[in-house]
Amino acid sequence: MTNDELQIRAVIEAWASASAAANLDALLRLMTDDVTFLTPGNPPMGRDEFAASFRSMIGSVQLLSRSDVQEITVTGDLAICWNRLEVDVTPVTSGNARRYGGYALTVFRRGADGQWRVWRDANLLAPR
Repeated sequence: MTNDELQIRAVIEAWASASAAANLDALLRLMTDDVTFLTPGNPPMGRDEFAASFRSMIGSVQLLSRSDVQEITVTGDLAICWNRLEVDVTPVTSGNARRYGGYALTVFRRGADGQWRVWRDANLLAPR
């Protein structure tokens, strides 16, 4: 594995950890200012919409995600990664976990500081 691939895998792991810890500030540091998220049935979501959506979940659900990276291709300051993703969304107060699974295609961009960040993300998760 190249150093770039290792760094991108570290971003994916940091994303899962920050999500589980409900750490929005950490998540925002892992994405570019002009990030775009694509999810089924919804309009594209930017950074501000992501933050508002995440804030609305803090304290009411616990997130646990697992990624199985299938491929990472790096070209210059862009990298494409697709992975198999599972996310459990568990209500904090009561109720059963909802499990989502599927594939995600993420484009990472290397910033001027040398750090890889999520730039575009197409998430095809469905209830399991």
